Amino acid sequence: MSRHLIRIGRAAGSRAEAGRIRFVALVAATFVLAIGFASLVATHATYQGQDLRGLARGPVLQEDRPDRPARALWGSTNDSVRGSGVFSVIFIAPLTDDAPLPPGLSRWPGPGEAVLSPGLLAKGADDGIGQRYGRVVGEVARDGLQSPDELLAYVRPRTGLTPANAAPIVGYGPDQGYVSRVVGQSRYAKDEWTFQAMPGVLLLLPAGVLLVVAARSGAHGRDRRTALVEVLGGTTRSRALIVLGEAWTPVAVGGALALVAVIASWTTDLRLPWTGHVLNAADMRAWWWALLLSVVVAAAAVLLGTVGSDRWGRARGTGNRPSGARRSPVRWAVLCPVLLLVAVRGPDLFEPGSAPYLMVNWAAAAGTLATLPAAVAVVTGHLGRQMARAGRRLGSPGLLVAGQRAATHPGPVARMTAGVVVALGLLIQVVAWQGQFGQATREAQATVQRIGSSALVFQPGKGSTAPQMTRFLEALPPDVEAVALLTSPEEDSLTVLGSCPSLTALSLPCSTAPSRLRGVPEDPRMAELVGWYGVGRKTTVLVRQADPVDSATGADAISHTVLVSLGRQDIPANDAKRLAYEAFPRGAEVHPIGGEWLVSSQVNTDQGRWIALFGLFGIMVLAGAAAITGTAEFLRNGRALAPLSVLSGNRRVYGVTAAWSLLVPLALAGLAGITVGTWLAFPKTTDGASYISGGLLVACAAVVAALGVVAWGWATTVSARQAADWRPRGE
Repeated sequence: MSRHLIRIGRAAGSRAEAGRIRFVALVAATFVLAIGFASLVATHATYQGQDLRGLARGPVLQEDRPDRPARALWGSTNDSVRGSGVFSVIFIAPLTDDAPLPPGLSRWPGPGEAVLSPGLLAKGADDGIGQRYGRVVGEVARDGLQSPDELLAYVRPRTGLTPANAAPIVGYGPDQGYVSRVVGQSRYAKDEWTFQAMPGVLLLLPAGVLLVVAARSGAHGRDRRTALVEVLGGTTRSRALIVLGEAWTPVAVGGALALVAVIASWTTDLRLPWTGHVLNAADMRAWWWALLLSVVVAAAAVLLGTVGSDRWGRARGTGNRPSGARRSPVRWAVLCPVLLLVAVRGPDLFEPGSAPYLMVNWAAAAGTLATLPAAVAVVTGHLGRQMARAGRRLGSPGLLVAGQRAATHPGPVARMTAGVVVALGLLIQVVAWQGQFGQATREAQATVQRIGSSALVFQPGKGSTAPQMTRFLEALPPDVEAVALLTSPEEDSLTVLGSCPSLTALSLPCSTAPSRLRGVPEDPRMAELVGWYGVGRKTTVLVRQADPVDSATGADAISHTVLVSLGRQDIPANDAKRLAYEAFPRGAEVHPIGGEWLVSSQVNTDQGRWIALFGLFGIMVLAGAAAITGTAEFLRNGRALAPLSVLSGNRRVYGVTAAWSLLVPLALAGLAGITVGTWLAFPKTTDGASYISGGLLVACAAVVAALGVVAWGWATTVSARQAADWRPRGE
């Protein structure tokens, strides 16, 4: 009997109202839900794999294993190339003939040689990375990288390492002892939970919406069938088996598609779009069982959701209590534009960045998105009436029918479009708020735009000496001089030391006796230096002629060396870095004034790309759910369109009606969502703090419009097929 009931369900599903639409919807729901669960597993697998590989190459210091002799010297610093965040540069030198090699290296580089990761060689090609650390003699192998695209460099300095500027080590990895220093990209990455939240919210929630839509597609006919089965004596188990028979085939197809994607992640490294991240196949294989389980759990969840929705639909249709009349949405629709205006102009009444400023924007934005569906419903009804009038005036049956239906029943169109509009608004808000965590970054960008790289902040690595500094300064072009900045927090003072040419280039007085700078510095570079490296707004600036190399700092002072262009031309930072690695055993950090904030902000920029990727996929899922809802609703009433081919004398009426009922509303929903989202984000983007890009907005609109085209073509084809099968029966 169970097999018979399952076969009945399968046959009923193939002949049911909107049966093919529901089939595709269940396939998509299973696939998306499985990908969402697999994304959670993949995130954990990636973090764990990177942590293990980072730990395996971590040095074991001799001070942690005093019972073993030192076999190599090890040190590290940070560097960056254009468009990248911070990456690690590791300095190594053997002390014994049997010194262990770091994972990923096949031989020891000689003095003045370097071994770089493939990702660094590719990304830093335009920045002269092949000459920065010395002669490149190889690439770091896969087993020595946390991810295939990691940026990493192993350097053996030309000037040599000593225990004064490097740490003696006995080996690598936890097998050799306690690892106290782990370097690599995981050190600069966000916590795992921040990435787990993105697929959890931006994928699984839209997948849940799609599951509900898929389960309830064509529900009117199934609810009648369920009532018939119940009248014939069918039990709850019998009804569940019929529903399973109807749903298991599309669920199996969706699970199989998800399984193909999972297996692909095991066999090859996948480069994800938009972010450029490479998914390590080895990490995925280590968690193969969890990835398989995610597909099984997704399929089971869709089947249970389908059975549960059938019981829920049956429960909704029972009872003899009268249903109350629905309240008009006009009152909420009127609030929507008011709250939209308050969200943008209300914060102007308060100081930017203050708590009232943020609360007004947050509250009004939330209210706008909450009242937006009501506004969409009211606007839909109004536009429907206008479309019906235009259809009568132009003699267009399709426009007339679509407009009259939207005017009389605005609910289906509003439900189809409101979710898309709200989702787009929320995504743009999240992306906009991602840019609120980089005030210093925005100030650094403004600094670089004002003065470029005509002044570079220079910080030698650990263990640097005065002769090495002298050799570096002598290697600089003749139009570049150096000044030293001594910041004393306790005295709230900033002392500038340098030669007469360098001080004169900054419009500063040149005297061996300290002179106090009064007023705003004339040279914009000096004004930026005071703003970035001064202690407070009332910092005392002292200027004195002195050799910056001999400017030793006390315990209460912080020292920076600044390279100054005498002619105010840009100084090539890449050349300065190359000279630094030639002169100093541990190189040097070289960046424009405030440039360290531009590099550190790359982590937030990368996370913004991840939010855009998952959000765009979530928008595609929600737009797909809206298209499925609209198509099913259109076809449910499609039989009523069949006589129009006789009355209108052509079959184009189905395409026109479907276009005005599906394509146009979805396309307008995409534009409306982008418009509302960018308008609500205006207070957050006026200072350039947003990661919202034109590419993201175009991609969102294109995804929604593309799904609208698919729904339009599908509805046109099916409604025309229904019309071909229609015969007059006394209508």
